[in-house]
Amino acid sequence: MERPNHLQTAGQSNSSRLTGLVIVIAIHVLAIIGLVTALASGQIAKQIADIKASVEQEKVPPKAPPPPPPDLAKPPPPVAIVPEFQVQQEAPPPITTVKQAPPAPPRAAPPAPPPPTELHAITRTHTLPPYPTISQRLGEQGTSTIQVSINTSGDVTDCKISKSSGSQRLDSAACDYVKSHWKWQPPTQMGKPVSAITLVQIKWDLRNAQ
Repeated sequence: MERPNHLQTAGQSNSSRLTGLVIVIAIHVLAIIGLVTALASGQIAKQIADIKASVEQEKVPPKAPPPPPPDLAKPPPPVAIVPEFQVQQEAPPPITTVKQAPPAPPRAAPPAPPPPTELHAITRTHTLPPYPTISQRLGEQGTSTIQVSINTSGDVTDCKISKSSGSQRLDSAACDYVKSHWKWQPPTQMGKPVSAITLVQIKWDLRNAQ
């Protein structure tokens, strides 16, 4: 009994599709295997090239150091050649001695003049000055020490207060009175009168007031 034709056609169609699918898959698998093989072979070739390059670099011999410079011999130090010659020495001139005259004796200093004689007061002129009235009322008293300059005539030419009595009024009265009334016998030196300076004290005491 024979199968119907429509069943045979369907079976043949399915087997044809399966065969085509297997072929396509096989082609893809072969392509992938080829690609992987090509990549693997490229990497292997690169690794082999790197290994070869490294081996070649290792095989390069190191450069030899440069030869040392030749040992140059030092030249001997120069030797100065000094010519020998003789100098004819002349006889030294004769030494002549010159007699110097003895130095003149130093001049004797002139003798110092004798000191002046003492200053003598003319006592009759050395009276107490009158007591200022205002000083009496105020009770002023003390001692006026004055410095007087005496000329060659024995007169007082200047008067300065050396120590005050404590009252300017009393000091001024003492100077004015001494300059106008007191006299001295001036000192002499080598027979001639000379000026002099001396100190005078005027004591102001209310008990002697007039």
